[in-house]
Amino acid sequence: MAILVGIDEAGYGPHLGPLVVAAAALEFRGDDLPDPDLWPSLKSHVRKRPAHTGRTAGSSSRVVICDSKQAYRSGNPAALERAVLGFLAVKGIAPRSFAGLLAAVSLDPASLTDGGGPPPFQPWDRPESLALPMAAETAAIEEAADHLAKGLEAIGGAAGGLWVNAASAARLNRLMEGDRNKAGALFALTADLLLQVRKNRPHERIHITMDRHGGRRYYAGLLAGAFPMTTVETVEETPAASRYRLSDGTAGATVDLTVCERCETWSLPTALASMAAKYVRELYMFQFNAYFQSLVPGVRPTAGYGRDAWRFLNEVASAQASAGVPRGAILRNR
Repeated sequence: MAILVGIDEAGYGPHLGPLVVAAAALEFRGDDLPDPDLWPSLKSHVRKRPAHTGRTAGSSSRVVICDSKQAYRSGNPAALERAVLGFLAVKGIAPRSFAGLLAAVSLDPASLTDGGGPPPFQPWDRPESLALPMAAETAAIEEAADHLAKGLEAIGGAAGGLWVNAASAARLNRLMEGDRNKAGALFALTADLLLQVRKNRPHERIHITMDRHGGRRYYAGLLAGAFPMTTVETVEETPAASRYRLSDGTAGATVDLTVCERCETWSLPTALASMAAKYVRELYMFQFNAYFQSLVPGVRPTAGYGRDAWRFLNEVASAQASAGVPRGAILRNR
C-alpha cells in the first residue's frame, strides 16, 4: 500500500479567527504512487474548476476539487461542503453537526506538540448547535461520495483519511510566543499532521505534497526537529520546489515530502486539504459572527482580514468588554 497525502491551510493572513491546517490522504494498492495531479485520470468524476454561475451552473454532477479560494469565491460553502463531506462519506462518516465533524477529523489533543493549551474563552464556540450540511443538499453529498469512490477505485485508489489541526487566535498567540513567527507556528501545526500521518501509516510508503509556509524554502532543520529519530535527506531546494526524504530504517516506510508554491494547483490531495481547511475555518467564523451579531444587532460580519477586521473590532468593542471576552481571544498578536 502507498499513500498520497496533501496538506494545506486556511486563515494564515487574517487578524481574526482560527488558522486551520488540514491533511487529506488517498491510498493506492501496491508500492507505486501516481502523480499527485490526479485530475486527468479522474476527469469523469472530478472537476478542477467550479461551475460558472447562471446558465451553466450545476450542469455537471462531478465533484469540484480545487483551490479553496476558487471554490468559495461566491461566499457559498456548498462546493466546499460537497467535496469535504462527500470524501468523509466514502469513509462511512456522515457528521450531522459541526461538533460531529470536529470529532471525526480533529487530532487527539494528547498528540499535539503544544498540548493544545488550555481551552480559550470562546462563548461563540458551540459546534453542537451548528447543523450540517449548511448549504449542500444531502443528495448532492451522496452523489459526490459515489463519484469519488468510483473514480478512485478505477485508478486503484481509495479514500485514506482526513485530519484537521485548528488553532484559535488564543492558541496561535501562544504558539507565536518568544522568537517563533507566524510561519514557525504554521509549521508546528503542520508537524502535528505529519506525525499523525506517520502514526496512522507507519509501514507504508508515503508521498506528501504541501504549500510553502510564508515563502519559506528550507525545511530540513524543521523536519529534523519534528522527527528526531528519523533521517532527513534533502533531495533538492530550488526556487521551484523543496524535496525531502524521511526514513527511520523500516523497510518500505519512507516519506517523500514536496513543498512548493501553489501546490493546490497541481496536487489534488493538497487541493482537497485546502477545501477542508477552508470549510472548517468558515464554520468557526460563522459561529464567531453569529455570536457578536447577537450582541450587536446589525453589525456586518467579517472574514477577519485587513481593515475590515479593525472595523469589526471597533463596532463590537463595547459589547466585547461587557461580555468579558478578552482581546487576546479574538485578535492575533502577529
